[in-house]
Amino acid sequence: MSQLLPSKLEVSTSGDFDVSEVLDLVLKYLGSIPNDANNEFAPKEMASDPSDEYGSVPALKLPGKHIDLELSDSDPRAVSYVAGTAPNLWGYLADGSTVAEKVAKADKKASEYDQQRRSHPLFANVALALVAEILNRRLFSTVRERKQLTYDANFSFTGFERLKGGWFLVTVTASKENAQKALDACKETLHALRKSNPISPDNLESAKRKFLATCYKFIIKKRYVVPSAQYDLFAVFPYFFLPLPLPNRCCP
Repeated sequence: MSQLLPSKLEVSTSGDFDVSEVLDLVLKYLGSIPNDANNEFAPKEMASDPSDEYGSVPALKLPGKHIDLELSDSDPRAVSYVAGTAPNLWGYLADGSTVAEKVAKADKKASEYDQQRRSHPLFANVALALVAEILNRRLFSTVRERKQLTYDANFSFTGFERLKGGWFLVTVTASKENAQKALDACKETLHALRKSNPISPDNLESAKRKFLATCYKFIIKKRYVVPSAQYDLFAVFPYFFLPLPLPNRCCP
């Protein structure tokens, strides 16, 4: 019973039942428990910043490590991974800084309109989704089409909601003989994004069109409201990207 804190208790019921009967049972078995019972076991008060309560992802040691694992299998195959630190779903990095802050720091000449967009709570969510889309296209183009080392290469973010910080993960499947080459091609693609081949306006516009098309498809198929936070960003895509008026059902 020391685990029970009545002030934070929540009761959920489902099924075919009589509401008045359930309320009588709740009053009988729970209503008589004092609201302050077991307060001595209650956790300490939450910090002023709610995100501080959940902590951050651990820092990675640099330089990164390369690990090879081999398991016996009747069908020889290989999977390579590249991973590293990234923001969480809402754009918070492990050190507490945010994507919006870093963008603002890098773009001192941002217009008032751009500043307004970047202050939106889902700005980082949308920005990271676009980065993932662009990187997936580049991995497909480089590793599969140009170098023909794999059938599938995928980039994704973990998207933690409460922990500050997160991880990115590149997954590439290949034959055992081409595993190292495919891994090197993935790392080459990631490095090029930072140095020799940064994201271009054309890359960004193409990714925007892809997500907006998906948004409209969900509306047509009545799948606009779905139980996944990653789709919440569709509601703000028109606000971020389209200068033209849209139907009311597409706008925030």
